[in-house]
Amino acid sequence: MFQPSLQDIIIVLFGLFSSILVLIVLPYFVSKYIKSNIAKKEFKVVGESFGLGEEEINVLYECARNLSEPNKLFYSKYVFEKCAGKLVKENSENIPIIVSARKKLKFEHLPWFLPLSTTRDIELYQTGFISYKGKSYGSAVWEKTEKELHIAILDRLEDIPKPGEKIKFSFLREDDGRYYFQEEILNTYFESNKIVLVLPHTEKLGKIQLRESIRWKVSIPARVFFFGRVVTPEEASLMEEMPKEAFMEGTIEDISAGGLRVCLKTAIEPKEGESLLIEFEWKNNYFGPILSEIRNVRSSTERTCVGVKFLNLKRVQEEIIRKIIIEEQREALRAYKMGL
Repeated sequence: MFQPSLQDIIIVLFGLFSSILVLIVLPYFVSKYIKSNIAKKEFKVVGESFGLGEEEINVLYECARNLSEPNKLFYSKYVFEKCAGKLVKENSENIPIIVSARKKLKFEHLPWFLPLSTTRDIELYQTGFISYKGKSYGSAVWEKTEKELHIAILDRLEDIPKPGEKIKFSFLREDDGRYYFQEEILNTYFESNKIVLVLPHTEKLGKIQLRESIRWKVSIPARVFFFGRVVTPEEASLMEEMPKEAFMEGTIEDISAGGLRVCLKTAIEPKEGESLLIEFEWKNNYFGPILSEIRNVRSSTERTCVGVKFLNLKRVQEEIIRKIIIEEQREALRAYKMGL
């Protein structure tokens, strides 16, 4: 009976290992290498189309190579800023490269309708409040660098914050929400008789959504009828055929699937909680008359603006408004990327 020797066993195992290496492992790594080279070449082509230089492309690819879709870095400010933060932390010499790339990719400013994802997105002179030792102080963003955010305290302080202590900064971004974050103070200095706190940038931004859905800025002619009281949907349905001259002319300045803000150049005194009818056309779609409730009123000597909540908007019309807003957002993003 054949008895394999140790040498025979080693030869068989070596052959088996070699077969696995040649048939499975090697093709896998070769395929991965080829795929990586193709991805890098595509990344370079797209980067060059945005006017990026070789050094900028190489630095950005160091982060993008780990993404499932590397080219997304060129189209998403959120992805770009995540990579920018990582690259700056790894090597401060990357700062000029990031600044230059951000400008070429037109990521210097965030469109008003996109949410903030990092403190780098906060605009200069954004006002808010610093919370320190149980008290709040009026503050504003004073300066920004790739590594730091400088916040000036505008109110008189009872006790000056010190490096190493933590503070909370909260602010309201119009038509978006209330944001907040907490970070440790890196340094402090005085400028224009104000104490300025130096904080590290962070992606840990908290947000309180103030509206159920985004209000999209528009300019749409509208016709409005004020009841001057609260009416039921049944009462309103009996008045839908009222004379057109009973309606006032106005302009819708922002809109969502849940309501809108309409402004009129007429001396009126509507009150919160009262009812109104509104009708308008948008993108060849007719809406109305829609029974709505007045939620807020802003008046000046020149005009009156009222924020309203829809009460009987049909589901199909609600979906049309959502669809139009999404389409306009896409168009606005395209124009934003093209620098239009």
